[in-house]
Amino acid sequence: MLHVERRKEILNKILKEGSVKADALAKKYEVGVPTIRRDLKYLAEEYGIELTYGGAYAKESLASQTTVEMNIAQKKLQNLDEKRIIAQKAAKLIKDGDTIALNSGSTVELVLDYLEDMKSLNVITLSLNVALKASTVKGVNVFMPGGRLRSISGAFYGKDADDFLRKFNIDKAFMGVLAVSIPKGVTHSSLEEIEVNQTLAEISQKCYLMADYTKFDKISLAKMFDLNIFEAFIVDGKEPEIYREYARNNGIEIL
Repeated sequence: MLHVERRKEILNKILKEGSVKADALAKKYEVGVPTIRRDLKYLAEEYGIELTYGGAYAKESLASQTTVEMNIAQKKLQNLDEKRIIAQKAAKLIKDGDTIALNSGSTVELVLDYLEDMKSLNVITLSLNVALKASTVKGVNVFMPGGRLRSISGAFYGKDADDFLRKFNIDKAFMGVLAVSIPKGVTHSSLEEIEVNQTLAEISQKCYLMADYTKFDKISLAKMFDLNIFEAFIVDGKEPEIYREYARNNGIEIL
């Protein structure tokens, strides 16, 4: 294995697991411990990991912070400029005739402001707010599940919602998120919403992460997705550089 590939693997391991031991890496890659130490020194200089006598670990600045969910009215007022940048990028990926999914949240709702010249676009959404807005866009057919409405997010969930979603084949799913970290992936505060979002990802050919810079290096109650399920991260350009490196290492596009 080339040293470049080995270093990529080691960096991913540190980011996912928090730390590594030099002797264990030397055994895994069948190289000497001094070679691994040179790898770790390079990663420390380039990506800010912290060296220890026996290995390395992710610095505190790379660690995730716990976050809590705001209600939908509060979300709409937060980081609006960044969210519009992300929404415009997402809208450019949508073609006439597509069947798309918009999960819930203020960022995915803004995508509807930038759709142009749609003769027939199918929009499947979990969100009451997104559905109402989509119904006013020319050429858009709206599909929304029943189930129980979660008031803080305006999203439907439950078995009825899940059964409804599984009737569809989705070309592109655009996922607004609460919290993103490399070790934990995408996490969320509602177990009920996690289940229906996972169903959306399962029935979609391509999934896109939509997150402004405030969502990164955060964790919430429980895991929703691994980061490697996404075709691309649609971002505002202010995200931590380490996520760009993660994307490059894992074949994920940054938009």
